[in-house]
Amino acid sequence: MCDPENREGVAILVAAPQNSAKTVRVNITMPEDVLEQVDRYAESHGYNRSGLLTQAAKRMMEMEAA
Repeated sequence: MCDPENREGVAILVAAPQNSAKTVRVNITMPEDVLEQVDRYAESHGYNRSGLLTQAAKRMMEMEAA
């Protein structure tokens, strides 16, 4: 804060987002009725199909790691 105009300023640290991993397209197989349930749940909770399945997989892996 050497600049006289910034003497009243406050320095803060802001977490920078981590480099996102490359997104990769995958194909999976599941029963049609389950896919319909996934899509309904995703839509009603503000996710798309990929986002919901990604979050579900992450949570499952976190639970098993604990």
